[in-house]
Amino acid sequence: MDIQSVRDLKLELARDVFAPLVDDLLARARAPRLGTAPLPSPLARLALGIARGAAAGEFKIAVRLQEQSELLQSLVERITARAHGEVDVRFIGRLQALDTANAGEPTALRAICRPLVIGCSVAHVASTAGTLGLIARHRKTGRTVILSNSHVLAQGGQAKAGDIISQPGPVDGGGPNDHVGALLDFAPFRAGGGNLVDAAVAVIDDAVALTPNTVPGIGAITVADDEPLLPGGKVSKLGRTTGLTRGEITATEVDDIAVDYDTGTLTFDDQIEITGQPGAPFSDAGDSGSLVVDAQMRAIGLVFCGNPNLKGGAGLTYANHLPKVMAALDLIPL
Repeated sequence: MDIQSVRDLKLELARDVFAPLVDDLLARARAPRLGTAPLPSPLARLALGIARGAAAGEFKIAVRLQEQSELLQSLVERITARAHGEVDVRFIGRLQALDTANAGEPTALRAICRPLVIGCSVAHVASTAGTLGLIARHRKTGRTVILSNSHVLAQGGQAKAGDIISQPGPVDGGGPNDHVGALLDFAPFRAGGGNLVDAAVAVIDDAVALTPNTVPGIGAITVADDEPLLPGGKVSKLGRTTGLTRGEITATEVDDIAVDYDTGTLTFDDQIEITGQPGAPFSDAGDSGSLVVDAQMRAIGLVFCGNPNLKGGAGLTYANHLPKVMAALDLIPL
């Protein structure tokens, strides 16, 4: 199928396959019958996106399962029939926000980094550790800011503006004396679903030096325009835990991805799926906030969750579309 046909089919599946199921769940909830067991919604554990097809310029429906059940399998069969077999079905399991990590062996990215560099350890002073993703400018205030995930810099929306941001993150030995900035803003989460980004920014202290627009080991970068991404592209990232890794975009525009946080489970739409290399996952715990860079040296995504134990150790990583992050937090390239 061409890309527009896959997008159209994805919308049709949401309307014709999922919507009747939701109506049935609502009817059961509003008028429960004696002896009828509650029916769990499979929508929280089945995601749809776009995967690469058999030939160049061809695409298929990406079906991602996070649980295994007869009900989910029946949905997969219905989707496969509607797509005439042009589906890429994978079991991806439970996805975790990638902030919690042990320090492990010391590396340069987990130590004090002055000037600040993309890829180094950073976090809210009461959190653990994640990764500094981008150094940008906040349009409204004109201030230089660092970008990472909300669950790294803003405790998933539980922190308040002005809170201390330390580099390195606390799990790497950082604390109030390693103050590099203050929390400025974060994108609020929606408990009911439809989240697009997990992102926050902090204002950098005037005395702290920084190195923008360059990723160590990758090179000088630009920020991508808001254009659709296609599966099949090669990407790289530098993260606090796994360092420099490379992978491939295996699905785009993935909707209804369920992610487990300390505060509960949230669902995300329009996400980028990335597969690492055998035995070398693209990301692991502590890499949350890492910047995803494509082969044209454009920053295209912000890592926020994944499962490193899939596909023979290649794992799966999910990233927010960076232009949507920039728009949500009113950022422009530095």
